[in-house]
Amino acid sequence: MKKLQRAVVAAALAAAGLGAAGAAANAATAAPAHRTQAAASRDDGASVKANERVVEAFLQDVVNEHNGGDAASFLTPDTQWSGGTVGTITGSANVAGLFAGVVAAFPDAHITINDIFGQGDQVVVRVVVSGTQEGAILGIPASGRHVQWDGVDVYRLSDGKISNIWAGDDWTAILNDTGTFKAPWIP
Repeated sequence: MKKLQRAVVAAALAAAGLGAAGAAANAATAAPAHRTQAAASRDDGASVKANERVVEAFLQDVVNEHNGGDAASFLTPDTQWSGGTVGTITGSANVAGLFAGVVAAFPDAHITINDIFGQGDQVVVRVVVSGTQEGAILGIPASGRHVQWDGVDVYRLSDGKISNIWAGDDWTAILNDTGTFKAPWIP
């Protein structure tokens, strides 16, 4: 992981109330375990629907109902959250801390699920997240501004709990709406 990525992950964990030492210890990317295509194809539609319901319940409880402290109850102990250039966070306590930090920074956060579908042990959601930035997030100081961004996130579940999250959030929109950075193509 590059220096900047480690710094951003450390800032994210610090904003979420976690220490920089935890960031360094948990920022290493491990290869996620996954099932074979044959195992995934044996799943019936009921288990896929159950996985979709777990992801919907997670987003509703943690983000829409602002219960950041509940996040860990939806996660396996070795959960990994991967946010592209933001980095990777490992462990249910650290991933839950990240979500609690987001909810604290955006106390009126709301997530709208535009699409959700699953296959095997994975669920994909296309979302719009919005809220007023009242606290620091990833080192970005509170702006008091309304922030809205799109995301496409992939969740892997194991035994009814989330084991991996690959977050594809529109960071250009987040940086623009917080007043941190204005891309030249944004009017």
